[in-house]
Amino acid sequence: MRINFSQQFLAVALATSLSFGLVPAQTVLADQLVLTSSADNTLIEDPSGAFSAGLATYFFAGRVGVNGGSTLRRGAIRFDLSTIPPGSSITSVSLKMNCSAVGLTTQYPISLKRFTKSWGEGASQAFGGGGAPSAAGDVTWLHRFYGTTQSWATPGGEFVATASATRNVGAMGFYTWTSTAGLVADVQLWVNNPSQNFGWCVVGNETVLQSVKRFDSHEATVESYRPQLTIVFTPAPPNPYDLNNDFKVNAADLATLLSRWGLPGSGDFDGSGAVDGADLAGMLGAWTG
Repeated sequence: MRINFSQQFLAVALATSLSFGLVPAQTVLADQLVLTSSADNTLIEDPSGAFSAGLATYFFAGRVGVNGGSTLRRGAIRFDLSTIPPGSSITSVSLKMNCSAVGLTTQYPISLKRFTKSWGEGASQAFGGGGAPSAAGDVTWLHRFYGTTQSWATPGGEFVATASATRNVGAMGFYTWTSTAGLVADVQLWVNNPSQNFGWCVVGNETVLQSVKRFDSHEATVESYRPQLTIVFTPAPPNPYDLNNDFKVNAADLATLLSRWGLPGSGDFDGSGAVDGADLAGMLGAWTG
């Protein structure tokens, strides 16, 4: 689910007074985007990576009790950021999740740590914290994608040691990880380099038995229970050479330019009265591919 609230935050214009020599302020526009997670799963501590929870309606973070083998659980969550225009400047990022079950109501810190390698969500259908047999493409304690040779260099996942955001989670209910410099930096990195968008590892208390917390996933039946990432960003100024408004200057724009060769109007970037070689040179100079 994506809800785009364009131009939600309009900067207040400064009052103009010629007598004091004040200059009217420029309008500053920003966009807000609310995204539901596109993938989530649980890394279940197991020596063979035999269990996962790709299609489960929840994922876990923390340590389970003795009935579950006293083993660890780490969440994996990722969001599709492709609707944010390239070149945008990220100004605020917050994550809201619903904690739907707890081992103990004691508050424990839950941290978001940026994954440095890709991982998958397969078709394993788990109905509890123990998971289900891993399915093709599932992330596990050992595998980035179960059934392939792509494994974690370090069992339990590869992620940045420093948390991008941390907050305490106690009893069941909704919790929000408010915007931090770390969250903003992560999303800015992913917008600038989409191939590095591997999401966050959700890490709980890994010492205390039954510290585990359960969070609803993007498969949750109730839509409002699904993880929601709220991003505020300022789009880059429009590129005049992007004739089809796809945030790229490439062959499609070149074809449009050539189809208008010698004509006035669209494609006449320098205002000479006709599309010509100068306009072509300008487009090639702005080429993104």
